Amino acid sequence: MNITESEQKILSLLWEEGTLSTMEIVKRLEDETGWSKQAVISFLRRMEIKGIVEHEEMGKSKYYTAIVTKADIAKKQRRSLLHTFYQGKAGLMISEMVSEDSLSNEDICELRKLLDDLYKED
Repeated sequence: MNITESEQKILSLLWEEGTLSTMEIVKRLEDETGWSKQAVISFLRRMEIKGIVEHEEMGKSKYYTAIVTKADIAKKQRRSLLHTFYQGKAGLMISEMVSEDSLSNEDICELRKLLDDLYKED
């Protein structure tokens, strides 16, 4: 499942705040995004269809809650990235990151430690 940047902004807000009404979402994201109420409603409908948020009606307002965790979305996005661009091979992705100087020395040390720890478990 792909999550758009717009959906990510709404999810981040819901993960941070919990349940929010449509208007609370509009107001919280208004300065950053400039989205209209109708745009937010469209995003939320699409997100419900995808099964990543749900709503409860209270009076005339709808209150939305994320029903997926940040960890779930991150895992799906990583898998999608790996399969789309790197034939599902993490080594290929890391190799390209190293050749592009995208990894700091600290990143490399962390990777080395992770690999050492995995090797010790075998």
